[in-house]
Amino acid sequence: MSPFKIAVLACGLLAACDQTPPIVVEDNLPLDDPRQQALVMSECAIYFAAVAKLEAAGQSANGNPTKDCPVEARARAADINPMVSVPSVTPGYPETLYQRMLARGIPADLAADIAKSKAFWDLVAQRDSAYANF
Repeated sequence: MSPFKIAVLACGLLAACDQTPPIVVEDNLPLDDPRQQALVMSECAIYFAAVAKLEAAGQSANGNPTKDCPVEARARAADINPMVSVPSVTPGYPETLYQRMLARGIPADLAADIAKSKAFWDLVAQRDSAYANF
């Protein structure tokens, strides 16, 4: 097989693979740790709320934001509407979470609004609290 055919085949395989980043909020917490599970549920609740908001507006995500999310997260309330006064997205976890929303297919304008929401900053605080007690 020629190198060109191998390269084309490799590109095709990569394109066919789902590039959605996994839901792992804090790498230092074991996956079965209840704090990690609570963080995953909160993040997934944001994704389910984002998908619902997009669907209500007749839009769709650029990927599958809820991939690998527990179905139970759909029932959790997540206020993703922008607040009036919010901190700016800072380096560290808030920026990581914002970039993960984009990578999972949430449109940039909605991700920017979510980054100003109570659900986003509650998750940041929840994560900081879980990490501080680790």
